[in-house]
Amino acid sequence: MFKYLSILILTTIIQFCSFAQEYVVNWQKSYGGERNEVVYAGVETSDGGFIMVGSTNSKNSFDVKDSRGFDGTGGNDFWISKVSNTGSIVWSKTFGGSKEDIATSVVKTSNNEYLILGTTQSTDGDANFNGTNGGLLLVRLKENGDFVSKRLFAGGNSNSGVSFQQVNSFSKPSLKILPDGQIIVGATRSIGVNPFSGYDFYVAKLSPFGDTLWEKTFGGGLEDYMNDIIITSDGGYLMVGGTLSLERDISGAGQGFLDFLVIKIDGTGRQVWEKGFGGNSYDVAFSALENNSKTGFYIAGESSSTNGQIGNSLGEKDGIILRVDKNGLLLDKNHFGGLDNDGFYSLVRGADGVIYASGTSQSTIGTTKPKGTLTDVWLMALKEDTFIPIFHKLFGGADIDLARQVIYTSKSGLFLAASSRSADGDASLNRGQSDFWALNLSLPPPIIFGKFQAFLNGNQEIELVWTSTFEQNSQLIFIDKSADNKEFFQKDEQAAVGVSSGIVSYRFIDKNPLFGNNYYRLRYTDLANKFYPGPTISFNFSPLSIFNFPSDQFRVYPNPASEFILIDTFIENPNIRLVNSNGIEIPFELIKMGESSYKMVLKNGIAMGNYQVVVSNNISQQSKKIIVN
Repeated sequence: MFKYLSILILTTIIQFCSFAQEYVVNWQKSYGGERNEVVYAGVETSDGGFIMVGSTNSKNSFDVKDSRGFDGTGGNDFWISKVSNTGSIVWSKTFGGSKEDIATSVVKTSNNEYLILGTTQSTDGDANFNGTNGGLLLVRLKENGDFVSKRLFAGGNSNSGVSFQQVNSFSKPSLKILPDGQIIVGATRSIGVNPFSGYDFYVAKLSPFGDTLWEKTFGGGLEDYMNDIIITSDGGYLMVGGTLSLERDISGAGQGFLDFLVIKIDGTGRQVWEKGFGGNSYDVAFSALENNSKTGFYIAGESSSTNGQIGNSLGEKDGIILRVDKNGLLLDKNHFGGLDNDGFYSLVRGADGVIYASGTSQSTIGTTKPKGTLTDVWLMALKEDTFIPIFHKLFGGADIDLARQVIYTSKSGLFLAASSRSADGDASLNRGQSDFWALNLSLPPPIIFGKFQAFLNGNQEIELVWTSTFEQNSQLIFIDKSADNKEFFQKDEQAAVGVSSGIVSYRFIDKNPLFGNNYYRLRYTDLANKFYPGPTISFNFSPLSIFNFPSDQFRVYPNPASEFILIDTFIENPNIRLVNSNGIEIPFELIKMGESSYKMVLKNGIAMGNYQVVVSNNISQQSKKIIVN
């Protein structure tokens, strides 16, 4: 009963809060080769683009040009890809050797260079002199992709010496940069001879040039796996991950298969406190964030426990965020998700003060259903003071999709560095098995348009119909027209509905269409009278006739004309009009000269230019171009 009650409460909150602030997709793009590409992190670049880092085992296919990892052996390389602010791929680079090399973290330096950290199992290529146990590789690039330098944290050999844990479901290295340019590296490392060795949290502080200033390890007597390290406001560091250690080693640990592990150290690397949090099953932390008041921390991850100190899961696995104070005391626990598998991998605070969490979800949460039977990219926005959800969204298709990092951009939008195996739904393309998937989001404009269509109605008029699927603070919609798709003039304005989350239909009839192409565009304003562009459409106007008449039903002369135009026509009971290039009718005096002849006397002051003489009745309509000089 508790599970269903929790889901119902979350559903009600989301339905109440989501309407006003729900983000929409500006663009989404997939990148990769014919095999597997997996994203682990991303960062915004100084020009408004983004760099994503992860792994590839493709070679010379699509977006992946060179790779040492896949050469018939199946290994991965670092894959680093720069995309523009519109999603176009700018460059991509691979680093590594002939075995497994996976990039998991990227940061921007003060001089617009980029540091990329990951694990390497290779002993050749960029990991030359690495031991067989596995190490870390740190690469520095310029924003244009040019190589600057690299640093290898070499592993040992055989069953002795240093071993850095390869990236897996429980562990990945993390990288941060201090304001003075010094570098903090967090990873999972063991030293010793099996079976007496165990993995611990590893932290190293480097100079801006990559030289080691100090390094430390932390943890219990069994395996401890790090996923994230953050810089805290007191000049120290907070590390999070998972632990297999027991209560006698770490307070709060030993609850289940894997527990949250949180360790706080000061700026010199001295441990301040360590805490374990968990239940009877699988609980692991992937991301941390200091709270806004600098009095504690938020710890995000996954939980499948059904009892214990961090509460009961709502389903198979939840996204969970713990709130702890500055001394590691658990203040609150917040479960999010549904009946299936859900989890958070990344937390960020926006300039708007909202907390954004990204990860993966397989559940129906409230009225939001997954896009397929497997997991989707999951984005949730939370009020920091209450942790009440503002909105949550799922993005994906029929296959596996997940987001490792959410970035709050300089333009007050969101960027999701994700991986996708889908080629349908929200993902428009799939290069191979798994691709890098970038999603650029923003708050919605005052109007989100649906269909915009043009057709010829029964009165030989061009009818425009369009819909909106969302409106907030919208005021007026303007319909503009052009004969050349360059110079537009306003034809009409209509009041927008103002606020709507459903489908609203609009309609406009152009009673004076031009012969040939007619171009239309929509513009609109919000309540502050700010203008926004809308969709465009064109229609080629060729009037329909009920009967087959001779192709030339009338003639006009002289052409060019100045004071009058003579018209001879075979059309019975003709309606004669003079229309300028903007489709506006021009007044004139019409004199009947004979059985089928007319004289159109032009008014003084008519502008020089191109005009159409239109002759029609209830079964036929034709026009001819004439120049007035």
